[in-house]
Amino acid sequence: MSLRDLLESGANVSVTVTLDDLKAILKEAAKGIKQTAEEPPAEEFLSRKEVLALLKIDSSTLWCWEKTGYIKSYPFGGRKRYMHKDVEAIRTGRKGGRHAR
Repeated sequence: MSLRDLLESGANVSVTVTLDDLKAILKEAAKGIKQTAEEPPAEEFLSRKEVLALLKIDSSTLWCWEKTGYIKSYPFGGRKRYMHKDVEAIRTGRKGGRHAR
């Protein structure tokens, strides 16, 4: 009878396991956990002050960009936050202007 069959039977038994066997069992169990635990990284958000400093712009420029849809803000606790990837796209010239791709 395999260990899996024994576990599925629901029988109340005591099992003696060697340290090497226990390591092998835990290693196999960890493989299954690693595959399910991998999640995409959470989006990074920047504050208004961080965006102004990174882009070296005035707050009125940021306000205009928001109103025209050039950059989108997200409300968090009564304050606006901006996606880091959006700010980077503007900073590196990948969004808008003549350098857009």
